[in-house]
Amino acid sequence: MSRTAKVLQLLRLYDAQHPVLRVGDMARRLRVSQATAYRCVEDLERAGLLESLGAGLYALGPAIVEMDRQIRIADPLIAAASDIARTLSERTRGTILLCRLYGLQVMCVHSVAGSAAPPVVGYERGRAMPLYRGAPSRAILAYLPTRALQRLVDDDAAALRRAGWPDSLAALQRRLQACRRHAVQVSVAEVDDQAQGWAVPLFAGRQLLGSLGVVREHAGTGADEHARIGDQLRRAALRIEGRLEGLTGRAGAAPRR
Repeated sequence: MSRTAKVLQLLRLYDAQHPVLRVGDMARRLRVSQATAYRCVEDLERAGLLESLGAGLYALGPAIVEMDRQIRIADPLIAAASDIARTLSERTRGTILLCRLYGLQVMCVHSVAGSAAPPVVGYERGRAMPLYRGAPSRAILAYLPTRALQRLVDDDAAALRRAGWPDSLAALQRRLQACRRHAVQVSVAEVDDQAQGWAVPLFAGRQLLGSLGVVREHAGTGADEHARIGDQLRRAALRIEGRLEGLTGRAGAAPRR
């Protein structure tokens, strides 16, 4: 494994359960010597990506915050969607979720709180979510290419079964083909007990980028309101895709929903 790969793996050791780490813990979890771990830590500390807290403890550094700000400013998807998401939140009174495909997971990169949203929304900005729970994830899962679906089946079959999805490629593809017949994916209490979600995929040309979703409290959403939210969501997604096309140039027509 190259030193660059070790450095990147070290950064990924940090999560909600491990906000602070000792060099010895890093070495043990990476299965490298303490000397190698120290060299990686020195590289990251010089770059501002790690910060010493004393007593041999290290936390993520301020350069991470700087990068996060840069993403908010420069990400073409956020730039194309931010004002549309704000308007959509006002019209639907729901929390709007702009999500990206992140490996074999889904990550919310931008959200706008809504007045009719549930008290807790599991799709927090920066939190990786599985591909098979909730409308924002299902809208992406439905359009994943075969190679990615095969990896999901190979790597996460048990979790797929627990979530009620098939754990064979052929059966999963048949289920997703049925999902694609619906213009809008809908979920109820799949992630948060009091929440109902609606979502559609987002494309840049033929490339699947992520999804646009609305989350509201489940209670009090009648059939007419349900249809109105779906229509507003589809219109907003088309506007975002149109802006992305203008930013990146035409890369081919997106699959029809």
